Amino acid sequence: MFAAVNLFAGLSWTPGIRGILIVAVGVAVLMGSVYLLLGTNVGARLGLLVALTGLFGFMVILTFIWWLQPPAIGPRGTNASWTPLEIYVNGPETALTESAQLLPQPEDLPQADDILADNPQLAETFPNGFTIAQLADEDPELLDQYLDEESLNGWRLVPASAIGDAQSAADVTLVDSGYFSGPTEYKVLDSWSYGGKQTRAEACPDDGALCRAWYRVSKSFQITHPPHYAIVQVQRVVTQTPVPGEAPPLPQLDENAPVISVVMIRDLGTVRLIPFLYFVIALSLFVLFAWILHSRDKTLQKNKAAAEAALKG
Repeated sequence: MFAAVNLFAGLSWTPGIRGILIVAVGVAVLMGSVYLLLGTNVGARLGLLVALTGLFGFMVILTFIWWLQPPAIGPRGTNASWTPLEIYVNGPETALTESAQLLPQPEDLPQADDILADNPQLAETFPNGFTIAQLADEDPELLDQYLDEESLNGWRLVPASAIGDAQSAADVTLVDSGYFSGPTEYKVLDSWSYGGKQTRAEACPDDGALCRAWYRVSKSFQITHPPHYAIVQVQRVVTQTPVPGEAPPLPQLDENAPVISVVMIRDLGTVRLIPFLYFVIALSLFVLFAWILHSRDKTLQKNKAAAEAALKG
């Protein structure tokens, strides 16, 4: 028995009631003190109406700020993310998504080996090989000599440093769909983007001041969001056995394996939805209590006028 008592005594017990009590005490002290002052000066009922009107007036301002700039740890909806549409194997399969059909096949795109043969100095920068997405980070001007934008039919190459969350979403999709058992079985080649809102570089290629100003204005008033697609292409790597005591071997592409493409669409999320709902609720309650105060003043004025008329006559 004593052993059980010692066991339970050593456990930390911090239930949620502690947080509830802290909030309740804060509300009672802050809001209660304001209501106490108003109630002793204008009466209990009128003081309550004035306190509630002021509270929800403040909440209108606060939730409006939340709506414009959703807080990081406050009420907010879901963040934007990439939603997978399909996975297809280049060659034997074709994409079902209409926009994805416009992207040229991997063999029709510039090959890293051909670029390296024409520019052997790249071997110093990329001793272990490179992809055209990595070259877009290091030397975009050189890549422009091999990559024809018109042949891409509206698709844009995403530099390797900007793949980010698209690659993470593709990794989860590939593993969940059963194509691979883990991200170590393949290597990401390139990522492509299509659609979406124009960037400033696309809207103002000459980078003029007037064009930049108009871009900011027009972007602010662009209500709709064009569909934004992304394709992440991967290829299986050769299975290698690590040598004990040495660094893990670098992944080597299996040249006989096909390129697998993951097609995704951008889900803009609902970041501002919950703050907007809070704003609507706060505004509705503020209007309600302000209307009740206004009606009370009108009724009071009417009763005073009637009383004065009765006294006169």
